[in-house]
Amino acid sequence: MIEHIPVHIPIIGLTSHTDPATCQLFADREESILLPAPIHESEVTSFGVAAPTTSAIVALAIGDSLALTVADKLYDGRTADVFRKNHPGGAIGASKKRG
Repeated sequence: MIEHIPVHIPIIGLTSHTDPATCQLFADREESILLPAPIHESEVTSFGVAAPTTSAIVALAIGDSLALTVADKLYDGRTADVFRKNHPGGAIGASKKRG
């Protein structure tokens, strides 16, 4: 997919690389952002399978943190209030319980 994104467009990459200079995704993309998500050993070593297990959890945690940080900026620190209003345990959940 990266081949279809012009090099002048910055990307945000979540990868196990800790240095953008060692990652081919960032070649010729100086304005891009690396979100390093290294894991201590590959899934093949840990679990005997070449499937995302540990790395998927690391990616989920970083993505969740990023989403909450953006939400906090969007809602001027009122993220908890907005979340309570829209979460199934909040207003939406309460309306479902009533019905």
